Amino acid sequence: MKTLFRALSLLLAILMCTGIFAACSEPELSGSTPNNNTSANTNTSGEVSEGNGLNYGPADYGTFPYANQTLGGDPIRILCVDTERHKYGLQQFSYIEELEGNTINAAVQNRNNYLEETYGITFEVTSVKYPSEEIKNLITGNSNEYELVCESVDRLVAGIASNYYWSLNDYVDISNPWWDERAINALALGEKYYFLAGDALITDDDNTYLTLYNKDMFSKNAELTKHGDIYEIVRNGEFTIDLYYEMCRAVSTPDSNGQWGFNATYGNLSHAYGATVMMNGLNIATVTKDASNELTITLDDESSVSAFNKVYELMSDATNTQRAELIIGQSPTNPSTYGFAELEEMFVNQRGLFYNTTSSSVSILKSANLEFEFGVLPIPKLDKEQEYYCNTVNVYQSSAFAIPSSVDKARISDIAFALDALGFYNADVIRSYYQTTLQLQAIQSDDDAEMLDIVYNNRFYDIGAIYNWGGLLSFYGNIIGNSNANTLTSSWSAKETQVVTAMEAAVEAYNNATT
Repeated sequence: MKTLFRALSLLLAILMCTGIFAACSEPELSGSTPNNNTSANTNTSGEVSEGNGLNYGPADYGTFPYANQTLGGDPIRILCVDTERHKYGLQQFSYIEELEGNTINAAVQNRNNYLEETYGITFEVTSVKYPSEEIKNLITGNSNEYELVCESVDRLVAGIASNYYWSLNDYVDISNPWWDERAINALALGEKYYFLAGDALITDDDNTYLTLYNKDMFSKNAELTKHGDIYEIVRNGEFTIDLYYEMCRAVSTPDSNGQWGFNATYGNLSHAYGATVMMNGLNIATVTKDASNELTITLDDESSVSAFNKVYELMSDATNTQRAELIIGQSPTNPSTYGFAELEEMFVNQRGLFYNTTSSSVSILKSANLEFEFGVLPIPKLDKEQEYYCNTVNVYQSSAFAIPSSVDKARISDIAFALDALGFYNADVIRSYYQTTLQLQAIQSDDDAEMLDIVYNNRFYDIGAIYNWGGLLSFYGNIIGNSNANTLTSSWSAKETQVVTAMEAAVEAYNNATT
């Protein structure tokens, strides 16, 4: 089933404007990488929405460098993921009548109206479950039904070898601060880049891994509080995997029968892929790329092996870590196929200090009538010397943009202009996403807003996991499934030829792409 939405008129938005835009005056639609810079931007007039009291605001990008351009004519036709897969897949582009009063909905409509009034930019948005499949069918059928596709990164990268997307090098300057240049480069295997990520999206934010923690459990345990305020620990760069493991040991206890299972309490609630999430948090990728676009597999590097030894010790410890795959179907009220519902239930019932999950879980948990407060932290670092926290994306869900190769080349510059405007003027949409995410049982915390800044401004894209050469996406997860031995060396020896062959073929196909 497809759902089609057109941006409503400016008059309708004025009549329906609510929530974060209560005054409905012209907003300051500045570009936004969320941070704690609360200085006002000067590129447009009007009132800045305040985020309901939380101390965060947009970065100041100054004046829109393409302000002398206008689009006019036909709308940009976007194909995106429907709400079955991405809660905000459609909403980040279109006003949805059924969500009247929703702050993100209002922010999106206000932005769209500003873009239409100021630059003549309008959007026509269609949502389907798998846009990449739809684009494939349309291109092979010589149809130019959509001009922009927004889809998960793992599905997008699969289409490069078939020339499904245009290279954007000549059209988009990814050094502009509203683009996530690190992510864009990580998705590229050569000189050309086909995909865009950054401030124009919130589905990359919503599908970035982070650490949720039980504030009540932390504050009531002397072995935890002796380390000081956990937010200060993060700010000081001291939230490391060694400290994380120490904190896990301080709270983990078996159930009333002395058993370690669904009813026990754990420091770390995670899953098999959590091993890769943790490795990425230690700034270790399965494959790295240098400035010359040379790829290097790092699985057997000394630093990678040393880091994985720490991750393996934590993740395979059945007395400190509970993994989703080990408790499949064990919930008496909500048994699930993959164990994630059980993992969430354990956190809800205060049987987990730390919960390794994505931002999307916050929206789910805040409606669960929790009897405790929880907060937001990044994924722990390797050590204090690690320059920044690294928070990997869910490759199955985190989104990026691409322009289908069925689009007339003469139209690409118009689409690129609309994308730049979308990224630059998306501050209030991101701000409203923060507001929605951080309303934890009506509790609003500047500390948690700052932690989200750290998470979203330090996204980590593991090239090997995204392209999944030879099954790299599950490589670490498969090893921690063996609690008797760390088989990293033998597992890599068995897989090396397969991974190298797949990677070399992908690089060749990428460099030979003609679009």
